[in-house]
Formats: sequence, structure tokens, C-alpha cells
Amino acid sequence: MDCEKKHWIIRVQDGTNFYNSKYPFWGVKRGKNGCMKTIVKKINPGDICWFLTSKKYGGKIIGMCEYINFYDRNEEPLVNINTMTNAEQNWTGNELWDIQLHYTNLYITEKQNIIACIQCAGNILEYNTFKDKVNGDLHEHYKNFKLYAEPKSFNLNIV
Repeated sequence: MDCEKKHWIIRVQDGTNFYNSKYPFWGVKRGKNGCMKTIVKKINPGDICWFLTSKKYGGKIIGMCEYINFYDRNEEPLVNINTMTNAEQNWTGNELWDIQLHYTNLYITEKQNIIACIQCAGNILEYNTFKDKVNGDLHEHYKNFKLYAEPKSFNLNIV
């Protein structure tokens, strides 16, 4: 049941690269001393991830998915098997999105107008810590999306 799944909020800046993604994964920077990898290791398969635009872009939750696992680009120095470059993922910019979080069942939630006003420097946040900063209950939203909506389809023919 949903109560066993942890919910996480992940920042996606303005959401452009999130919407441009060709494959079902999101990337985050490694952070100082690899701190982001330490945070990502706390996310368990089946946990729910919510994607949040920055406040300057509306502070809106634009997507929800079920986490599978993550891969680190630095662990594939010669041949990328599980990770992709920004260009392959259709992301603009040269940011080092080295920690790539793979997911399934992505639901686009932008039309539901779920707003969050979170003042915190973190890019990956535990929902329970910030739930009073979100208009609505993400656990309830999750149940409704699973019941009434269809997940986004990805063309998974990786060349």
C-alpha cells in the first residue's frame, strides 16, 4: 500500500529538460563530496518522486513517478551502458547531471496546479518534512493519478 512508500520532491528548475526527456530518468548533480549520491541512496525502489519547478517558475509540481534505481555516470567511464549524455536525453546545457534516477509510470501533473513553496537549498527533499508547504496531500494525489490517469509513454528503443 501507499503508506509504505516514501514520497520525495525533486527540483527540476524551469522544467524544460524534464519535459524534453526522451527516456524515463532524471539527472541531478553529484554535489560537494558526492553528497547527492548519499541522498539518492535513501530512495527505495517503488518510492514516489514528485518533480517541482523552482519558485521563479511557479513552484508547481509537474510530474510524478515511481522510482526504480539510479546510475552514476562516473561508474561508467569508458562505455555508457546505463547512463546517457545530456544530448542523448535531449537536455539542453552542459550541466553535469551525473546521478541519473530511473523511474516508471510517469504522470504529468501540471494541470492539477499543485503548488509548493519550499525554501530550502536541497534538490531532493522528503515530502513528509515539507508537506505543510504543498497545497494538497501528495499521498491522495498519488492514489487518484493511479486510479484515473494514464502514465506517459516513452519510446524505449535506445540506439
